[in-house]
Amino acid sequence: MRSMLCVFLILVASPISPARADQREDVLFSVNTATVFGESIFILGDLPELGGNDLRFSVKLEPNTYPVWKATISLPVNRTYTYRYYERNDAAGQWGNVSNGVVIAGPFTASTSIIPLDPPTKTVFYHSTTTPPVLWWRQGTGAFVPITMHEVGPGRTPSEKRWAARRFGESRRSPDFYFTSDAGTARDPAIGSYSTALDELLVQDAHLFTYVPAPSITGPIKRYTTTGANPSTPSTSLFSAAMNETRRYRVITPRGYDQHATRRYPVLYMHDGQNVFENGAFGTWNADETAESMTRLAQMREVILVGADHGPNRISDYAAPDSGGFANARYLTFMQTELKPLIDANYRTLTGPDDTGILGSSMGGQASMWFGWDASNIFRRIGAFSGAWNVNTSGFYNRLMAQPRRDLLIYLDSGDSGPAADNFWITVNLRDNLINPARASSVGGPYVLERDLRYHYGPGQQHNEPAWAARLPECYEFLYPATESPNELADEPSAAPADVNDDDAQDIEDLYAWEQGNPGPDSTLDGDRDGTVEPVEDRVALLALLRSQELADIQPN
Repeated sequence: MRSMLCVFLILVASPISPARADQREDVLFSVNTATVFGESIFILGDLPELGGNDLRFSVKLEPNTYPVWKATISLPVNRTYTYRYYERNDAAGQWGNVSNGVVIAGPFTASTSIIPLDPPTKTVFYHSTTTPPVLWWRQGTGAFVPITMHEVGPGRTPSEKRWAARRFGESRRSPDFYFTSDAGTARDPAIGSYSTALDELLVQDAHLFTYVPAPSITGPIKRYTTTGANPSTPSTSLFSAAMNETRRYRVITPRGYDQHATRRYPVLYMHDGQNVFENGAFGTWNADETAESMTRLAQMREVILVGADHGPNRISDYAAPDSGGFANARYLTFMQTELKPLIDANYRTLTGPDDTGILGSSMGGQASMWFGWDASNIFRRIGAFSGAWNVNTSGFYNRLMAQPRRDLLIYLDSGDSGPAADNFWITVNLRDNLINPARASSVGGPYVLERDLRYHYGPGQQHNEPAWAARLPECYEFLYPATESPNELADEPSAAPADVNDDDAQDIEDLYAWEQGNPGPDSTLDGDRDGTVEPVEDRVALLALLRSQELADIQPN
């Protein structure tokens, strides 16, 4: 017998993790209801953080104060959303069943706080030979809206210009957009559309940037050969039966690395390097191809990827010391004192813990979490896929469940099929423990879903490389979101050349603003946009632009 006592939602005033660049707000969802064994309470709403109205990805609430079920979830500000509470069979194979669920409360409508954002709207720059290009955009569903872009400067060649469309859409939201010619041809991309949460971006050669890139850039580069011996380093920390090992590693630098010689990059280390980029004994993650695609579309940051091959003592190297392994004496020491210094010395890395991540699956998932838990001064972005939490012993897992939180950004996941159901319930129990409000007495309190912890579920997926490859985009986007990329476009002129006062009109008021030396915040006194402010030349250019605009305005339709 189920008894519904109360339902409530609270906006929680808590700090946002420094790793989250976008504006978010913690919301506590809570419902008081009794359940029977084998059932749990889930929340489903129309925001992606609440499952995106797909019951398979509804968010399980945590029952520490049963019969009150709770979860604090970080949501974007300036959003109105609807949600319901469901009672569901919580067996591993049932989460992916779209018929598994009974609504016990709702629908409810709520809103996060209305906060002015800077910038409040979006700006897109575009390098194109089309005159003029048209930006087509929409946020959500509905028809695409056209904006004829205006010229804001030279392009990379005499025939190319830099164009801009601005003050459209809503900040921090991902519009769909594409470009055409004024006649509706020359579509870019040819099929589909671009989509990114960036608020200011430049599109060049089908790549999205937060800065003005070199005129031509190379794609990601493998700094090793796939047919011969990969780079390696001797280790005094690792050892085999013959004592000491030479451990191979693989480095992939992101797009434009050689052309942008002053840029520095975060680093993501990956265990089992044999499988993450190329086909190994059990398949591949295709981690390089996924990163390349997501970086090109501004769905993740530009990141240096490092695959560390495993050696002959993989399980004992990866297992935490309190789970019967030697990760502290061997593998962590190797990564911390040998491989990471080598990478930092030879590549333009951001070396601090906030920019350094580590990722792995199965035993590599345990190792990644252990690295973060006991070496958070080095690794703070953690990806633990299908964690093998109880290999050898559950000592480290039990310590995770008992100790205060660490300052980490954690991605957890599991499938629900195959042997041991891909460690499904042991991972879900860890997720429940990490978000347990009882951790509030510890330093920093509990982890908050979608702020500093994401759990992703793979319906029907087993313990293998194809499953980890399928879930990798969720991890990349959470650990290294594109919105964290430094925005270097804010100072790029986005107003039309004759729009000196930056009011989206080109008229006599712009001449007054030019003569008074008072340009708008996104405009310039450089009337001919040649990079130099010249009183005579710029005034002549400005008058010519204003006259041409006046003539265009009075042409009959």
